[in-house]
Amino acid sequence: MFTSVRAPRVYEPIVDQVERAIFDGRLDNGDRLPTEREMVRQFRASRVAVREALRTLEHRGLIEVRHGSSGGHFVRHADAGLLRRDFATLLRLARVSLAQLTEARLLIEPEVARLAAERATEADVEAIRAALGARAMLAGAPPRALDMAFHRLVAAAVRNPVHAVLVDALMDLEAEVVAPQIDFGEEDNTAVAGAHGAIFAAVAAHDPLGARTAMESHVMDLQRRLGRMEAARHPG
Repeated sequence: MFTSVRAPRVYEPIVDQVERAIFDGRLDNGDRLPTEREMVRQFRASRVAVREALRTLEHRGLIEVRHGSSGGHFVRHADAGLLRRDFATLLRLARVSLAQLTEARLLIEPEVARLAAERATEADVEAIRAALGARAMLAGAPPRALDMAFHRLVAAAVRNPVHAVLVDALMDLEAEVVAPQIDFGEEDNTAVAGAHGAIFAAVAAHDPLGARTAMESHVMDLQRRLGRMEAARHPG
């Protein structure tokens, strides 16, 4: 799979070759890399260089280490973790405001809803319906986690990992950083429930324009509500 390398910093060409194998699909999500001993043989490199390459790949989020008798280095499954970490860091440094985050959602999520209405299977529709039903059964408990689950399920119905990762990252960021600052009242929660119902109805009816319009209206309404909350927290 790999070829030998000769360079002053041998671990860098090793990283390049493993990266290309992952990006080209020769190594897929969940695949196990050769053992350190086998990589030393294939690359004709030192064990130190191979270990440094593996540490670099792990730091970049491309591989993960699993321990135990069946452990080793495995190609990491795509998730929103790296995006979320970077987004959350920016927000905590006050480089991204709540309004800017909502603006990003307004750019992404209406199109996600449109595609979901075109592509959702019956299983997708039932999963979204179940999330709405679970929210309705909360009896006054904070519904934010289920609200975010709703948006994740709409994105999953698109069947495009790019859309799913983007929405997952936005929802993870909201869960960790934004949600603790949001204090939705009963009227706010009722409005969100109604908006989600409208989005669901359009997705279930396979109405792309209706789903896009409903999602756009929902995120714009959230933008207004969050703006009022920020103004109340920081008057003047």
